[in-house]
This record gives sequence, structure tokens and C-alpha cells, in this order.
Amino acid sequence: MSGASYNGYSWKQRELILKAYRRGEAGPDFTLEGKPCGLCGDPNRAPTEWHSEDYSQPFTFEPPQSYPLCKACHLRLHKRFKQPAEEWKLFCRHIDAGGYGSEFVPNYPLKRRRELCARIAAGESIEIEPIRPREDATGWWRELTLDPESLNAPWARPRPLRARPDEEAYRAALESAQPSEQEWAILHFHAEAFRRTTTMREIAREVLRSERPQTANLLYGRLAKRIGQALKWKPDPRSDGTPFWMSVIAEGWQPPSKNRHRRDYELVMAPIVRAVVLS
Repeated sequence: MSGASYNGYSWKQRELILKAYRRGEAGPDFTLEGKPCGLCGDPNRAPTEWHSEDYSQPFTFEPPQSYPLCKACHLRLHKRFKQPAEEWKLFCRHIDAGGYGSEFVPNYPLKRRRELCARIAAGESIEIEPIRPREDATGWWRELTLDPESLNAPWARPRPLRARPDEEAYRAALESAQPSEQEWAILHFHAEAFRRTTTMREIAREVLRSERPQTANLLYGRLAKRIGQALKWKPDPRSDGTPFWMSVIAEGWQPPSKNRHRRDYELVMAPIVRAVVLS
């Protein structure tokens, strides 16, 4: 997995948690030795094998941010984007039945896996015989996305890269910024968007009834600046060094082209901002 992005974190960002762990930032009494796999429950997990879903700082080394995993589950978890969705679903059913990750391939040889995956794809019900009782009933692995765009998209991050002020501070900043009715409409549209993600073109069309994304950019950017100044927020810099005031509200990213068409720059609203706007 070296060099790969995951959950919207680049490998450079992911590597920081490894370095922090090696520096002992997990604490003097923290250890992964003797802990079973946090996915399949295999007690014979290699002590150096573990996985994080959340690479934002401050780092945490306990669930639900990080999990001790066996090698088989760790590899399967990352390979889920390169395999048919049905194979990951079959693997999850195997785990739910009490199977260990290392038992998946022996229990389901390729021919059998393909047969069962075809039945899952067809919507058929399949039964997996119980193997052993499961002690961990959280089933966090069932909630993992299969969307390969999540590897790089900020909406996949459990937390933004930069820590945000608390809800009380944002409420006070919004009160100070005094958003107009139109600006409130933009905030609500963004907060209610799928995955908290929108573009200036969508805001222009759906909120302002305009075909000019520049208008939305100007209006939303001015509001963000007022909120940022009220919070004394240091905005992220653009590539040219100018302040990106929208960073107080959202994380931005350039999604990959689709069907040779360049997609618009996307803004992913910070969860805490969404909570304040919709409260």
C-alpha cells in the first residue's frame, strides 16, 4: 500500500501517522501486541500489522480511527476497490459468520467465489454457515465505501485535515457575519448536498438561478471571508499564495475527469459547519 492514497489522504499524509507511532505518540502504555484482528477477530495477528481509517491530526491509535488488523484482512480491505463489489460483500459475510481473513480463500476457491458473487449480483439470498461466534458486533467494515473516488476525495475523510473551531465559535462567527437571505440559502444548499459536496456552478444554477459560477464564487467567498475574520482563521493559501477564504467552510479538491470531460472544482463542507448550519 506504500505510495497510495486512502480515504482522501495522500500517502505523504498517511505516512505521518506511521512516524508518529514510531516516535511513541500512542503513549508509553499503548501496544498492539496480543490484540486480535479488529476485523475478523483472529488472535494470531502479526503485532506490526494495523490500519487507520482516519489520518487527520491529532492522531489516534484506537478504534474507530485505527484498528489492529491481520495481514489477510488488511490486504483484502485495500484491494476492495480493484475487485468486484460482490467479492467484498462475500468477504464481509464470511467475517460476519465468524471466519478469519486467512480462511477466506481456502474456504472459497476462485470458482466457488465467482459462483457466489454472481448470485449476490443477481440479488439472490445466500447462506453462510456459522464458523465461530463473533465477539465484535460493531461491524464497522460493512460501512466502508466501495467508491474508488474515496481514495482521493476529501468527503471520505472522517475529519478535515485542519482542526476547526467548535460549534459555539462558528455560531458566534455566523452571527457576526450576518449572512443575507441569499447567503443563508447557499449555506443550506451546500450543507444538504450529497456528501456535503458541491461546486460553484451548482450553487449558481440551483440557488442563484444563474449560469455564472463566478457570481456564486464571489458571493460565497465574501461570506467565507467574513466568517473567517470573525473566527480569526488563517486561510489556506492557494498555489499563487493568495488566501483561500473558503477553507474556513470547506475543503476543496479537483476531481478527475470523466469521459474526457474536465469536472468542476468541488467544495466539501466541514462536518462541524454543516452541523451548525442545519441546527
